Amino acid sequence: MKTIDKKVMLGMVTFGNLPFTKLAIESVKNTSSYPIKYFVVVGKPGDVETQSYLTAEGIEFIVHDKNYGFPKSINDIYDRCWKGDDQYDYLILAGNDIVCYPYCIDTLVDVALTTDYDVISANQFNTKNLIAEQPDTAKYFHGKNLVITDFSSRCWERFDRYSPTLDIEDKTMRNLQNLCLYKRSLFNDIGYTDVNFFPAYYVDCDYTIRVAISDTLKYCTVINAKFFHFWSRTLFQESGGSNDKFFNNNRSFYIGKWGGDWGNEVKRPPILISDRLLEDQIIEHWRNL
Repeated sequence: MKTIDKKVMLGMVTFGNLPFTKLAIESVKNTSSYPIKYFVVVGKPGDVETQSYLTAEGIEFIVHDKNYGFPKSINDIYDRCWKGDDQYDYLILAGNDIVCYPYCIDTLVDVALTTDYDVISANQFNTKNLIAEQPDTAKYFHGKNLVITDFSSRCWERFDRYSPTLDIEDKTMRNLQNLCLYKRSLFNDIGYTDVNFFPAYYVDCDYTIRVAISDTLKYCTVINAKFFHFWSRTLFQESGGSNDKFFNNNRSFYIGKWGGDWGNEVKRPPILISDRLLEDQIIEHWRNL
């Protein structure tokens, strides 16, 4: 285990799908050599299986008593990482349906330690990429949503184009919320996620553009920091509490906020969300709309 003078937290939100969560956490533990604190928000009420697993692994977690959505869960992680007595320098935000390849986590931390980038994104290789490159792997995934229930093949391990050789792509953010390292400076500059994007749609778009138009934040993608992404398992293999109504509501809110859909924004609203006042009331508004 490497010794550093920075404290690193890995934060994750789950909504059922324990087999994916196990793969994600185990992949980080098996491939990283830096000391990392794990913190999980269990977003599915009554998810005893995930709670039992996290307890057995000695992983700190909190449980939501109802589906409060992804943005509020991320804000809970921010508070745990950057507020209170036990604060951290770096937050690695990870989806629970990813698998880290060798060098991925270490490279993110290395770049954080040696550069002034505030937001350092990893580089995904996903299910669709795997099937396109190796068509015979399609047999492990079923239907248009590419459902996988038998993990014994470990077909994602066929990908082996990972490398310790550093390859930084400046001014890009490929995976802001699937696997990305944030420094405290990000939170200081733009703050919390916007819970108006309940339960999840467009929240990544909103946060990405807030980073991009910041006057101070520097961001990059580390091309050689590779991870496998199973692709929206909460939506496609779990009752993720979302549907087309929420997508349309979130899209309309995004267009109203930014003056255009993703890639066609013309407004510049305030980018800093510095508090969580009325957060639950906002969520209830969108839940019941």
